[in-house]
Amino acid sequence: MASGSRSPVPEDSDRTMSPGGRGEEVVSALRRDLAAAETLKSSASPVRSVVASSRPVKGKAGREAARRRLQLLPASQAEDPGEGAAEEEEEPLPSVPEEEEEEEEAAAEEERAEAQPLPPVCVSPMRGMWREEKVALFCDEVLRGCKAEDADETMSNYLSEKLKLKDKWLGVWKTNPELFFLKYEEASIPFVGILVEATCTPRQSSSSCFRVTVSVAEPFSSNIANIPRNLVNEVLEELEHSVPLLEVYPVEGQDSDIHDIALALEVVRFFYDFLWRDWDDEERCDNYTALIEERINLVHGPFFPRILRRRKGKRDFGKTITHIVAKVMTTDMVKDLSSDTFLQQHDDLDLALDSCYSGDTVVIFPGEYQAVNLALLTDDIIIKGVGKREEIMITSEPSHDSFVVSKAANVKLMHLSLIQQGTVDGIVVVEAGHMTLENCVLKCEGTGVCVLTGASLTIKDSEIIGAQGAGVELYPGSTATLERNEIHHCNNFRTNDSSKSILGGVNMKVLPAPKLKMTNNHIYNNGYGVSILPPTEQFFIVAETCNKGAASGDKKDQNRLSKVMQNLNLEMNDNKMEANLKGDIRIATN
Repeated sequence: MASGSRSPVPEDSDRTMSPGGRGEEVVSALRRDLAAAETLKSSASPVRSVVASSRPVKGKAGREAARRRLQLLPASQAEDPGEGAAEEEEEPLPSVPEEEEEEEEAAAEEERAEAQPLPPVCVSPMRGMWREEKVALFCDEVLRGCKAEDADETMSNYLSEKLKLKDKWLGVWKTNPELFFLKYEEASIPFVGILVEATCTPRQSSSSCFRVTVSVAEPFSSNIANIPRNLVNEVLEELEHSVPLLEVYPVEGQDSDIHDIALALEVVRFFYDFLWRDWDDEERCDNYTALIEERINLVHGPFFPRILRRRKGKRDFGKTITHIVAKVMTTDMVKDLSSDTFLQQHDDLDLALDSCYSGDTVVIFPGEYQAVNLALLTDDIIIKGVGKREEIMITSEPSHDSFVVSKAANVKLMHLSLIQQGTVDGIVVVEAGHMTLENCVLKCEGTGVCVLTGASLTIKDSEIIGAQGAGVELYPGSTATLERNEIHHCNNFRTNDSSKSILGGVNMKVLPAPKLKMTNNHIYNNGYGVSILPPTEQFFIVAETCNKGAASGDKKDQNRLSKVMQNLNLEMNDNKMEANLKGDIRIATN
């Protein structure tokens, strides 16, 4: 099943696309097309050498590489190759005939040759599309009224039809550097790109069109000049030359059919990156295309672009690590942890977050911290302070748009103070999955906590203060549970701006309605206590409520108000609302 919180390609896709015949005539044509792309060299992707620890080449290829290295060493070094080379040799080296030696020297020379720059990939026309164009493309042309549970099959059909236009083409395979390097700096190698020849065959199952057969194309080209070619070949062999299709980007200089394929790939990437939710195929939705339109509206809003960092998942060896964030670590800090806990100490919160895998815990001791990686939460982790929450202060970086942004299935923040300074987005944005805030203080400067379509939020025993907009903003189709919180002094300024005057401590944007459960909260000194807003407004109903949340208002609007409340999934129990400048509950209907 595809997921918006991980790589857009389904991880359980079957490897059913087998290599077909080489088709020399087609390959030659592709090579001529690539030559034509040389005219675009000025816009080619940069190529650079990097300092990184390549993973060792295994098997016969590894032994042959070691053998070639020994033959090319000076005699003094060849006599004593050292432990590293000795470990690579599994058997004594036989004598090598002169012709074979020349061939191996030529192969070694080819291996030492640096990769050529990557040719430019097709520019996505989606970058310049207006919102209405995207709605027409996804809702009218691609999905065509399909149900949520049929979305995967519909996208697969759409893509497989486009792939029939051309069975072989050149593309850049952009993949995770972890396939090639043991150690590297993420900032210096965001991805490894290799020029490949893609071979498409008719799909054998509903998911098979999400994989494609590839081989290294000539000339050998990469965004990393010194990447070993034999390492690339071995990685592809281990993958059976089958890679996720959405990781392959067609290059410029080929025919118009390739541009159609490139657009189709971008459409599918955009769908799984921004519009799909993990639970879409499990929930019944009367009008799925209407929900997709709402999500398209979101990604044209203030929160675009959304998180693009991929989920790391679990560590290979299956263990989780507790990361201690403090200038120094003492035994007293870890006395309550079990003896089998794996520990790692950091003096920088950013480094701790960058080291996390799914299941890890970050423990923060008193101090003041900043961390841009809080805006890139894609794995299920717990971040908690030790001590008084007021003494564990995390401030936003004013030069960045976002502060805390989560797209993980389950993230938990506990015993912290979040202090917003200069960021544009909400103090916390839940883009997908679920986030829990427990015993936290959120000192807002702009918008408060925003829960986007399809995401969910739980806030317990926390305080939200000072938001210029709503303290908690619920987008259509989101879910929130608020228990024992204080939400105050949000949007409580007097203004003639009607767009601001409608906001409250908690905002709900309906159609489709979000789900909200509020219990034992104290909501005071805001603009409104709770505002319920449809997408468009023609007139307003302002209702005052008692602390149980029962609305009362003008009698002539009772029927309309009652109908709105019946359609809402809203549960309010034992909340105390007082001193809200414009009223405790406001419901806008159309």
